[in-house]
Amino acid sequence: MTSLFRTALPVLAVLVIAGLTGISTAHAERLTISTWGSPNHYQVSQFVPKFEELLKEKSDGEIRPRSFAGGEMVKQQFVATAIPQGTIDVSLTTLDNWSGHIPEVSILASPFWTRSIQWTRDNLKSGNPIFDYFNEKLRSQGAVMLAMFDIGPPVISATFPVKKPSDFEGKSVRVYSKGAGEVIQALGAAPTIMGVGDVYSGLQRGTVDAAMGGLGGAVGLKHHEVTDFLLDQNGVLGTLIHAYVMNKEKFESLSPELQKAVMESAQEARDSMQQFAIDEKSRLMNVIRDHGNEIVSIEQDSEDWKTWENALAPYTQNSRQQYPAELVQMIEGK
Repeated sequence: MTSLFRTALPVLAVLVIAGLTGISTAHAERLTISTWGSPNHYQVSQFVPKFEELLKEKSDGEIRPRSFAGGEMVKQQFVATAIPQGTIDVSLTTLDNWSGHIPEVSILASPFWTRSIQWTRDNLKSGNPIFDYFNEKLRSQGAVMLAMFDIGPPVISATFPVKKPSDFEGKSVRVYSKGAGEVIQALGAAPTIMGVGDVYSGLQRGTVDAAMGGLGGAVGLKHHEVTDFLLDQNGVLGTLIHAYVMNKEKFESLSPELQKAVMESAQEARDSMQQFAIDEKSRLMNVIRDHGNEIVSIEQDSEDWKTWENALAPYTQNSRQQYPAELVQMIEGK
């Protein structure tokens, strides 16, 4: 009997360990993360690995993230539907893509936004009035703001010289959102919303004459290969506010401890990525310059800046009436 017991004991131990492992696996929270565009964009390559690493660390392994890149799960234009529906748990998003549900987000793609990327790095976090305002709006749509960040003012890759506002008249320009399209239209161009994966061929075939988007994306997707000019507008046309958002029901199903782990992980990954974006700008510009493209930069407070600002003045004044006064004051820092 004793011999049988001794033989059975290791077997029982293995079964118990296996059972406990099974229980642990069964109770692990799976978190799916979707991104779109080039996996080399710093809002993807610098954020996602860090976010996943921090999630595992801060949750003691209770959260098991799995990421899907390049729009494999959700394309850029469908995030505002996919997140509330729970198609994916977490996704990268251009906030202006939510304008069909939250009209106010278009202000983030407008010339009203004149804050620097450094200001965004240091201030645009939970507890900041702008962050909290849009987080509340997202929550009403079934989403939660995890991180909000500026990838820098969008650049415009063009097949024609771009030096003054009138150069846009009659041109077809790819834009990424309704708000960006309104700015381009105010310059006399015809905006066309086009997914990031279609921009290269669109420029190559002449479907569009120019493309508006983030600098990292323009370089990562090699737009400089099919264009000759780049407008570095430095914010006179607005900036490019992105975010990582999460399905609200999924977030609220987590324990308070895991909710805290998710928020802290997102914020820390965002801070690291935001600094990388700041440091990376000159290198990316050199990639475009070394290819032989002509870069036109509009410096703040210069005569060129005032020319572009004046060209957009009627649009800016009319737009002011579209947004709540409280929000305009927050955005303008008044």
